[in-house]
Amino acid sequence: MAIQDELATVIRKARYLPELLPLFHAQDLATGDNPIITLGSPTISPDLPVLTDKLSATPDTSVLLKLKADKPTHKAETISLNAIGELTPLEFLATRSLSLVLNADTVVANYKMYLGIWVIRPSIAQRILWELPLTAEYEQLSRKRGVRESVVKGILPFPASYQIERECMGFKRTYAEIVPAVTSGQATQIVALSLPEPPTEFLVLESITADNAGLTLANNAQIYVTRDDDTNYLKLPVFPMDSGYDFPAFIPALRKLEISYYADANLANRYVRFTIARYKLTDILCARFNLEATQEARESTLCGVVP
Repeated sequence: MAIQDELATVIRKARYLPELLPLFHAQDLATGDNPIITLGSPTISPDLPVLTDKLSATPDTSVLLKLKADKPTHKAETISLNAIGELTPLEFLATRSLSLVLNADTVVANYKMYLGIWVIRPSIAQRILWELPLTAEYEQLSRKRGVRESVVKGILPFPASYQIERECMGFKRTYAEIVPAVTSGQATQIVALSLPEPPTEFLVLESITADNAGLTLANNAQIYVTRDDDTNYLKLPVFPMDSGYDFPAFIPALRKLEISYYADANLANRYVRFTIARYKLTDILCARFNLEATQEARESTLCGVVP
């Protein structure tokens, strides 16, 4: 499956918003433009926009990165980027289209990159800031809660990282695992966590990385992430990763979270590291995840106000 088709599928399956999707990609670049991402309607829209977060790419004097979100276009000489594993801010809002192209002056082998992509359901505060349309109901709620005035004052909206920090209460644990043997064509389970019914907590995959030493593109080594009923929700290539850095993610799960290792080759002693958080499922988070919640929590979430 082409990378943009797989990314589009994951975006459509995102359900516990906001979710931070870690996009890893590696390929041999041909001379000229190499399209990596091409997304448009209905995958992304003003009601389900995406926000690029941070970038990591192999510095190369012959490679130019071109990202276009709606109308704005950004070009980055990749030689100016830090080594793979160091993240560079690359924040762009896409409400209609998103494209990413790697332009190479010559053939480049094994080019690697990571891009974080937030999938979000915009609050009223975000809609006002980003000049997205408001329904009559949203306008009425904005007046009731004074949202527009707060946006004008610079109080709202909150950055996603700050809002998550305010809303999520619990503990994080880092798992560092050695997968002793991977059989070609079979997924080897690394960890499987489950929550009791009805849930009072939820799980979040917050970072992931792995050792790429000795791997090739042909190995097709991947980390599979299953969330609730979304089997293999994420398929993350290992070849572009770097075990010296933890790549951020934010993938909530209400029932189970499973991580497995897959490859098209027999592999041994593969190192994988990831962070999983266990947070209290509060009223405000029930509202955010479209579960049963109070009217106050639903209004606060819709407006983008932290109670």
